[in-house]
Amino acid sequence: MNKEKFISLRVKISLGVILICFLIGMLAIYSVFTIASNIIDKEYMDKAEQISEAVANTLDPDDVKELTDAVMERYYGVDEVVPSTEWGSEAWNAYMSNYDGIEELPVFKKLIAHFQKYQDIFHVDCIYLTVYRKSVVHAIYIADGAYEDACPPGVVDSFEDGLWPGDSDPVIPATITNEDVYGWLVSTAYPVMKDGEVVSHLCVDISMNEIKAKEQGYVVTATIVMLALTLIVLLLSILYFNRNVIEPVRNLSETAKNYCSENNDVVHHAFEKLQIDTNDEIAELLYSMKQMETDMNSNINSLIDTKVALKQTEEKANTMQALAEKDSLTGVRNKTAYDYEVTVLEKDLSDGFNEFGLAMIDLNFLKRTNDTYGHEKGNISIRRLCMLVCEIFEHSPVFRIGGDEFIVILKFRDYRNVDRLIEDFNARLEALQTDDTLNPWEQISAAIGYAKFDKTADSTVEDVFKKADQAMYERKEAMKARRTD
Repeated sequence: MNKEKFISLRVKISLGVILICFLIGMLAIYSVFTIASNIIDKEYMDKAEQISEAVANTLDPDDVKELTDAVMERYYGVDEVVPSTEWGSEAWNAYMSNYDGIEELPVFKKLIAHFQKYQDIFHVDCIYLTVYRKSVVHAIYIADGAYEDACPPGVVDSFEDGLWPGDSDPVIPATITNEDVYGWLVSTAYPVMKDGEVVSHLCVDISMNEIKAKEQGYVVTATIVMLALTLIVLLLSILYFNRNVIEPVRNLSETAKNYCSENNDVVHHAFEKLQIDTNDEIAELLYSMKQMETDMNSNINSLIDTKVALKQTEEKANTMQALAEKDSLTGVRNKTAYDYEVTVLEKDLSDGFNEFGLAMIDLNFLKRTNDTYGHEKGNISIRRLCMLVCEIFEHSPVFRIGGDEFIVILKFRDYRNVDRLIEDFNARLEALQTDDTLNPWEQISAAIGYAKFDKTADSTVEDVFKKADQAMYERKEAMKARRTD
């Protein structure tokens, strides 16, 4: 009978310890890699989405529509589109010649300067405008703010597995890719809207190559540490094979198995809490594990510092969002802010609150002032009217919704006293117009009209807006008639 080959218990224990340490190392390395990837990927994706939304809200929709229409008119005018996969070919060059002159348009230069300004502020690689035609799998570049290798207007990317807006939500969520040309890249897009329609998409690309390289460095370091620890454990395990060895190893194994089940976005103290008072090689092993945990916690703290830095970027994006809702000429809130307040009013209506009104104010003779004295004097007229509106309706939010148009949301005290306030407003205007010490552009004239929500006749804020607008125009016509008498 052939005798089976003898394998000593020492060898079995040694092999077992090696296996256990290997598993511990892999779990530890996986934990570090998972924490690094989760924190970095999420923060970069959030950063990209916040920046795209913030920059999109700083754009003038009219500028975007003007440039988009200019590019798309030529796009629709060609017989055959040549995609960017044929870049540099004769056919591609011939196709791109259809867009000659676009880059010389003032609105193109204005938008490129705008994009590059925010690229510098947020330290992103590229901000650009794109129109997506999902039906034909075309993404058409409108304007690219990249400092190097910028795509000229009219370039068409055609790919089945690209980033496309959804059928119900035009926002393209952030996606991380790893390509041969650009490496690690997070990309996202936010729609630029005008009159409720998507004009174009503001896209943002942020390179992650540097942070991914650091992430790989953490993994390599952890791997080297674990290989060294495995060798130490192997030498110690040969000398210690009784129950004083097996039991501590079992405790270590269980701790390692549970290590990654804890919250992976904070530092761990699993090995630090473990106590093995054998005063031998196993105790040394535990000490090494604690040192490994300390090193890993140090790496995690570094990643948390990165998260704090990205949070500061988020706060900058929030600041830009606030600026996007402020009228730069008068300092009051703009049309974007008014549209948001309308959504709040609509919710109030659904909750039963209906005591509000709207006052429309329109500056008279702005074009005549601009033509006669210049736009700077016209701006003075606009600001003086804004100051007067804010003084009269001091308890109500004031919005500039057009070049010479303001709207006031009347609530509470101003809502109840609106007739007296409008009398004061008109009296102040008459006093300004008869004040010979003022310049002509300071003797402002304006028409005002208001309407209150009537639950028997109105159902939406738009209904009140139309009545207030009509009342304002009736006042304007009455003022015109009085001047001609």
